[in-house]
Amino acid sequence: MHCKSVSGFVVRHIEKMGKNTDQLVETTHDLDNQSGVDFKNATLSDLKVESIDVNITKPVQVLHAESSSGLRGFQAIDATGSGRRSNNSNSGYELEVLDTNNQGDTVQHELSHQQSNSNSLRGRRISTIAGVSTNQEGTPLTSEITDYDEGIEYPDGGTRAWIVLFGAFLGFTVDFGLINSIGAIQAYISVHQLADVSSATTAWIFSLFLGCSYCAGIVSGILFDETGVKIPFILGTILMVGGLLITANAESIGGFIGGFGVVCGTGCALCMNPLMGVVSHWFKKRRAMAMGLATLGGSVGGIVFPLMLNSLYSRVGFVWAIRILAILCLGFLCLSFLMIKERLSANVSRNDLDTAIVEENEENEDQTILAKSTKLIKKSGANVLKYSKEAVSFKYFLEPKFLFCTLGAALSELSLVCSMTYFASYAIFVGQSENSAFILLTLINAVGIIGRYSTGVIADKIGVFNVMVVMIFGVGFCDIVIWLGICSTTKSTGALYAYAIIFGFFSSAVLSLTPACCGAISPTKDFGKRYATMYFVGGLFFIGGITLGGVILGKETLKTYNNFIIYSGLLAFAGDVCWVLSRYNIVGFKMNVKV
Repeated sequence: MHCKSVSGFVVRHIEKMGKNTDQLVETTHDLDNQSGVDFKNATLSDLKVESIDVNITKPVQVLHAESSSGLRGFQAIDATGSGRRSNNSNSGYELEVLDTNNQGDTVQHELSHQQSNSNSLRGRRISTIAGVSTNQEGTPLTSEITDYDEGIEYPDGGTRAWIVLFGAFLGFTVDFGLINSIGAIQAYISVHQLADVSSATTAWIFSLFLGCSYCAGIVSGILFDETGVKIPFILGTILMVGGLLITANAESIGGFIGGFGVVCGTGCALCMNPLMGVVSHWFKKRRAMAMGLATLGGSVGGIVFPLMLNSLYSRVGFVWAIRILAILCLGFLCLSFLMIKERLSANVSRNDLDTAIVEENEENEDQTILAKSTKLIKKSGANVLKYSKEAVSFKYFLEPKFLFCTLGAALSELSLVCSMTYFASYAIFVGQSENSAFILLTLINAVGIIGRYSTGVIADKIGVFNVMVVMIFGVGFCDIVIWLGICSTTKSTGALYAYAIIFGFFSSAVLSLTPACCGAISPTKDFGKRYATMYFVGGLFFIGGITLGGVILGKETLKTYNNFIIYSGLLAFAGDVCWVLSRYNIVGFKMNVKV
């Protein structure tokens, strides 16, 4: 009773389905049913009326049904209301529907029905290139990235949206601020508590911190999609602050790895993806700009935290410096918690194509946050376990554009964090004071404020992928030409400051535009899982990549530092190649398009 045609899309009209469903039978058609779902037992209650923006020459009602495997079946009912095809040849209709195949690519179906002797409905498949519809000759029909959220309205502004954005900004001040400040911690403990420990060993602290910050995102992505932003954010806050307190009292490599690397890193992960996701709920057309503004918090944290730690190290010692940092982080996270709020429903059935707007429940207005949280955990716990297996799925990587986007993000951010982690130590090695080294680190983050905002605005106009390709190339250029070619040769203070300024600008786009790139090729309702999948891979790269960087540094001689700089620069260029390939799989070789 179903069609399993893959090519040609021969759409068969089912003449009879069963008892009491004759009327439904005559208007049911099976499109590219690769998974073999049989609609024989389908009833009207199993189908969901959906508004689809289609090119209709005759008024029709489109009904939609989706199986758990993602297959979508469509019905077209003649507007006469009879539910039956009219014998009048003038009552035919034509429409186009965008569907998603099992590989996640957008497929455009051009359907038409006119009265004919064969009394059948036929469909024609139009080939696709990574989400951009093309005709049979392969010529792109549009230069825009496929709109996966067509029909969903986004505020893109307004009081509530800006409050959420500011809340995300405060959250990223802590989350990305700690990531941008690990150089301030590494530079201090490498010459004090862990002075006798090799760079290859201490690298495990920061590789695990970044690895956990990204790998554990699969948990936060699922929690965000299933429960909303509050639950993962509360758990992340507890772990992040607790990890810093453990770090403050650490005296051995194991203490630093456990407290900062694992506990604090996992806390960062639980907060990171929900903060990214909640911004995407409120902004669409201005999403790159909004992401840029939100992640400016990372630059602010990267400015404040190193300067604060540098001052506190000499005044109150390492223990109280980290404790004060933990208290400050707790304050920012609490303020962020009060402001952030998801807009799209977290508990949408997997059989629903649409994503519903969250409705306020007046009966629960007087419930405490704890009561609501407990209820949500109990309600969605089973779903979290059920869908955790799907959090990192090979089906995402069957999309070339997503695969190369993931590799580009992983390699680019690995290059960035390698440079940020060891640049302060390098400055001290070539003769700068600890105070000057921390100022250089702060300067990178300060310039990043300008870079994040400006690139976000530009990306909304010319495309996030276009901007990303240019910015990552700039990162590699800074490493190879300025850091290796000039700084290592002259060892001058001016060269170091020049590198900090230029590198700070180009590297600023990595953290802010990556989620925008992911969002551009992902449905909003799946953003949490897809973003978590992307950063799970990134986390694996961090664990191996930063550790390898520590091995390359070895005993920290000028030669090993130069080798490390080459390593970091090559990572950036490799990442840029992946961004180019991702862009190619979206629009091909076209250059003058927004993507």
